[in-house]
Amino acid sequence: MPRKSWAERMESGCREVKAAPKDFADIKAGQMMLLTTPKDVAAIVRKVPAGKSLDMKTLRAKLAKAQKAGIACPVVTVICLRTVAEATGEQLDAGIPASNVVPVWRVLGPKSSSWKKLENCRAAFEKLRHAEKIED
Repeated sequence: MPRKSWAERMESGCREVKAAPKDFADIKAGQMMLLTTPKDVAAIVRKVPAGKSLDMKTLRAKLAKAQKAGIACPVVTVICLRTVAEATGEQLDAGIPASNVVPVWRVLGPKSSSWKKLENCRAAFEKLRHAEKIED
């Protein structure tokens, strides 16, 4: 079976809000937790203005608020953010201008845990962060 493109993966996932089964990370057992989707993450990231950045804690809080949950799952959020980043990288590679893609470089930077996992878009994101004067 051929591997799905990142753009195809953007269409996957099913948003769910459920009680956390146990304490983990900054989530308490029983807290209403959002399991988000790549599209949800992209919608929030699109709102980050040029030259500004958004940290993961704030991204998760915005996602949770939008879905009336107490908190967004950090693991699922990072997976979805990577999916958005890789799909954005595919678009940039295809010649789509940065102004027409999700500005994921405003959330994902060289110091983030997902940065090293990115397949091929780190250089483009670094240039875009530098052009917008976004600090690492």
